[in-house]
Amino acid sequence: MNPEELSRLYSLSCVNAHKLLDELYECVHTNDGDPLITPDEVKAVRQKFMAKIRQELELIQTAVDENSEL
Repeated sequence: MNPEELSRLYSLSCVNAHKLLDELYECVHTNDGDPLITPDEVKAVRQKFMAKIRQELELIQTAVDENSEL
C-alpha cells in the first residue's frame, strides 16, 4: 500500500465518522426538533452509534497494520 492509499483510507474513515456524528445529532432529536430527554432512549442511540464509529476507527488501525506488514 502506498502512502496515498493509506491517506485515502484514513480520509474515508474520518468522513464516515463525521457523517455518523451528524446522523447521531439528528437521532437524539425528535422529528419536531426537540431533544430526546429519556436517558434510556439516548443511551440506546448512543450505543448504536458508538459501535458504528468504532468500526470506522478500526478501519484506520487495520489500514496502518496492513501497511506496516508490507
